Amino acid sequence: MATGTETAASYGISEALLIAYPELKAVYALFKAEKTAEALEALYKTSYYRNTSSTVKQREQQKLNQPQVYADSVAKYKIAARKRLVNTGIRIDTATFDSIVNQAYSTGLDDNQLDQALATSGKITGFGGEILGDTTSLKTFASTYGVGTLLNESYWNQKSKDLFSGTVTFEDIQQEVKILAASAYPAYADGFERGQSLDSQASNLRQSMATLLERDPDSIGYDDPIMKKLVNYQDPVTKKPARAPQYIVDQIIKSDKSWEFTNNALATIDAISMKPLKDWGLI
Repeated sequence: MATGTETAASYGISEALLIAYPELKAVYALFKAEKTAEALEALYKTSYYRNTSSTVKQREQQKLNQPQVYADSVAKYKIAARKRLVNTGIRIDTATFDSIVNQAYSTGLDDNQLDQALATSGKITGFGGEILGDTTSLKTFASTYGVGTLLNESYWNQKSKDLFSGTVTFEDIQQEVKILAASAYPAYADGFERGQSLDSQASNLRQSMATLLERDPDSIGYDDPIMKKLVNYQDPVTKKPARAPQYIVDQIIKSDKSWEFTNNALATIDAISMKPLKDWGLI
């Protein structure tokens, strides 16, 4: 016949466990007195039994009764976590990482829960690897949709954390960017829905500016005053946002004072001034 303490041990209750969970002292005393039925009835009512998973119970008992085995298990868990997280390029100091992982192991967190604990710790200083690559790609995506300057670093830092914790996907953020772009440039909203960036839809605007103003097209952003006029053009009749006809595009560009100082403008003026002479047959 098993003794009372042996019966208690079969249910994971030991004297060492009583230090961490004082509410079990009465339960343990009943087991020692070999009042098994009463001990079990009391055990099932404890918060330890009702709120602690079997994994946590097992690990807690191992920590108290087999400390070296527990330490080895934590070390293996930590190595596995580092290997899994290395591709994300998470940047966090070693002491903080170890503390969070130790707590995660003892409380039985799965990989996703561990990632969430890291993301919400406030201790992540940045990301490299896949997360950095995805965030950089999304920043480029936002720029091609004309809203890169509307999204600050705080936004991207949060999105990096969200990508890491799995609360959003790459595609979710792309959709956010498209919605923002549609509100900023309503005349191009239909194209955004079809996956057409502002760069592609407004390529004629940038090229017209580059040609007429003799500028490098790559130097022309959507915050350029002339470009702002072009992409925010309104139909003079309906007063609603619209895509400007090409002749209007040229008019808007040439109305800017900078055009007057280009070789293009001088050639145009020369051609206009020489036309009467040609018409009169003088040249």
